[in-house]
Amino acid sequence: MTVTVPPQAKRVKYVYIPADVHEPIQEREIDVPEGREVECLLDCLKDHFKAAGGNKTAAQREAQKQQLIARVGAESAAKLSDQMMAVALDMQMVETVPLLVNNRDNGYVGVNMYCDDQAQVKELPLNMRASNIADCCGKPMQVNGDVFLARLFDNDDAFVRLDLGLPEVTSSAAWVAAAAAQAARRMQQGDRAADFMAQLQQQQRKQGQASAAPAATVRELTPAEVEKEAGNAAVKRGDWSGAVDRYSAALGLEPGMTAAANNRALALLRLGRHGEAEADCGKVLEAEPRNVKALLRRATCRVALGRRAEAVADLQAVLELEPHNKDAQAELTKLAPPPPPPVPAEAGAVAL
Repeated sequence: MTVTVPPQAKRVKYVYIPADVHEPIQEREIDVPEGREVECLLDCLKDHFKAAGGNKTAAQREAQKQQLIARVGAESAAKLSDQMMAVALDMQMVETVPLLVNNRDNGYVGVNMYCDDQAQVKELPLNMRASNIADCCGKPMQVNGDVFLARLFDNDDAFVRLDLGLPEVTSSAAWVAAAAAQAARRMQQGDRAADFMAQLQQQQRKQGQASAAPAATVRELTPAEVEKEAGNAAVKRGDWSGAVDRYSAALGLEPGMTAAANNRALALLRLGRHGEAEADCGKVLEAEPRNVKALLRRATCRVALGRRAEAVADLQAVLELEPHNKDAQAELTKLAPPPPPPVPAEAGAVAL
């Protein structure tokens, strides 16, 4: 197979995918100086990641230090001076994820995703759009922080940067289909370590479908959905006030989002704000009268507010929908009225 090395343009296009879904995906350009075809983009991205990631906290720096020690070994790390360790911790690098691998089959043209190599340490937010794109390419993964996509030619003898424009960041793009086909071939060839998760996800997509699975699509979360997901993350951390704030932001953007209202009710319950939680449950039940979670949460609110009969009605409604719901059964048992006191014998009566 004869491979033609494409000419290197002086300026090439690449794509920026912000973690913040309120910020649009952007097409950018960069000058490519002769002799710096590799470094020109990487140096630009290092500057972006260093600025966008902010300053690491003391705890984050310590976590990064422990990761470094684990990677190089305690003995080697002990030989580093404090100054050398500080330099290592401050060093900003770029993690490269090949979405379309530049191999012989596709003329050594590839597409890479570039991420902040310290995204986990910095606790950067989930980048849902980049994660979806990676999924469409057969590489399901969680991507954090801002991300960049760029195309290249690399056959080990020559390296050339090529244009990748904004219209190509779509699930229907030819390079995405080629990347997905590569991933499928790797699975067929037994590359279990690299593609186990991709295989599992493809199997899940096929469940219940008589025909072949439809082509994957890149679905961007709406701003309201992003706020809801942030609220869910706050719940997992036990940050109930933060969860209320994020769910409120979601509802401000999309008032009819019942999932956000239902989850905010839970957070409000944990904060002891029973009246507000009951109101959220009521809104959910107006739209979804059979929502068991909302019924259970409203019952809890009504018990706390001293409205026992209304709480019992909610729990009975749960059991009509789910007769074996253990939570509802347990709460009803607690709310069962105490047995009546024994009736005293009338004066002069003889007890038999």
